[in-house]
Amino acid sequence: MIASSQFLYRLGIKTMLSVIDIDLDIVELISLEELRSYQQNTSESYFVIMSEDLLHYPRQECLNELQQTNCKLMLISDDENGNSIPGVEKITNSDSQKEILDKFQDFFFEPKSTSSGEASTTLSEREIDVLKTVALGLSNKEIAEKLFISINTVVTHRKNITEKLGIKTIAGLTVYALMNNLITPEEVQK
Repeated sequence: MIASSQFLYRLGIKTMLSVIDIDLDIVELISLEELRSYQQNTSESYFVIMSEDLLHYPRQECLNELQQTNCKLMLISDDENGNSIPGVEKITNSDSQKEILDKFQDFFFEPKSTSSGEASTTLSEREIDVLKTVALGLSNKEIAEKLFISINTVVTHRKNITEKLGIKTIAGLTVYALMNNLITPEEVQK
């Protein structure tokens, strides 16, 4: 759920979710009363991203009430120096793009690990090379020519990258490459 009285917040959050390849049914709510009504009518677990403009005072009591349901809660706040709230993820309006993307990733995805304890997102050197070129917008043919490999090898590497990272879109892969400093924003803009 995206809960905010502000259209731009709701639109921006939906855009961020699509960039990091979150494919969930999204419900937009514009008031705390709508959120409470929704919570009363569902027994399923769900995510709530809400702006603090919906919170009534006393604020902590309002958050405690929301946390009594089957939701994982993220709060968008203007308060940079405010205390963290147990059980509530927090994004501030002054967070950088990377910080926001990292917080969204952490909010929606649990870290995956293999039986050996090694992260399943470990990419080989060649997969990293292919990921960089994909993120920069090169076609399979251009990647093959640049890296001196066959198109079939490029396709295989792309399939492996998608499986390891769980990211299916080029936009999502680009965000991943940016967040992990594999490419720079300047390279993407060329």
